[in-house]
Amino acid sequence: MKAEITFDLIMTEDMSFVEGCYRLAGGAWEVFVFTHLRCGPYGVGVWKDLTWSSGVKGLNAVMPAEIKLNKATVSNVLSQALGVTEWFEVRGPDSIMLR
Repeated sequence: MKAEITFDLIMTEDMSFVEGCYRLAGGAWEVFVFTHLRCGPYGVGVWKDLTWSSGVKGLNAVMPAEIKLNKATVSNVLSQALGVTEWFEVRGPDSIMLR
């Protein structure tokens, strides 16, 4: 499956936090948030099919501290969780506004 992705932040090779949006084929924009375990109260894991307080759907991922958060990591985790085989980076909505 092909999908679109947009990152809210200027990405570097090792971010402490990543937020953006994705859109699966023909669907609405959804919000993703990635953090390291040291940044949040949850254990390591990926929680998909979330509904943010605005009603927008999305995904939250908490990664081990030793994993670098970058475009490759985010894309790989999202691909595995959502069944996406190819991402197209586009200019999309601001996830903070959607969330």
